[in-house]
Amino acid sequence: RYPLPGGPAPSVLGSIPGWAIVKVLGERGWGLQDAMAEQISAYLRIDFLKGTDTSITGCSSYRGDYPIEVALNSKEDEWWISEAGSMPGGVGREFLTFSFGALPLRVSFVGVRIPPMPTGPLSVRDFHLEVPPQGKNTETAAGLDVWCMVPSTSEFRTLDKGALQEFALVPPLETTAVRLVCTRNAASASSSRDDWGPDCIGLFQVAFA
Repeated sequence: RYPLPGGPAPSVLGSIPGWAIVKVLGERGWGLQDAMAEQISAYLRIDFLKGTDTSITGCSSYRGDYPIEVALNSKEDEWWISEAGSMPGGVGREFLTFSFGALPLRVSFVGVRIPPMPTGPLSVRDFHLEVPPQGKNTETAAGLDVWCMVPSTSEFRTLDKGALQEFALVPPLETTAVRLVCTRNAASASSSRDDWGPDCIGLFQVAFA
């Protein structure tokens, strides 16, 4: 089981809970002072992502209808759409890059809001998440073409619904940045042909928690 947002800061993935670290290393275990064991435990804790931690730092392309930052709000009269020709036949690789700050944070959910069909033929249907290569943060990885696909997120598919659609990340991510990579739009996914669909892709909103 993974701690959910709202509780105390969990330990980083792959380590034991903070209370267990104190018990093992502290006065009832190896004999360190409990205060010192608490400090060691603190280095192995990671904070949950909060909504205010997220910013958009870039994208593969955009049509220019609105600033790309509108993809963080819930308005349905603003959107991000990739440039014309970026998704031939409705299939390709267009992305938005999100930053969570200088230090890694625990990310447990991603949410996507789209206009449903028939008004949303450009809406993202298939997508996955990518994180910077190990040892790289948002700034040092910004110019890299290849980020690392998150295995547990290949591949998400949206439903034909207008509400915010939430996808659990199991195991959760611990990262400073994420790319949401759109690979197929709704029109292409609903067609019997693999090469038919509008040549761009878009969405209303992306949210992380």
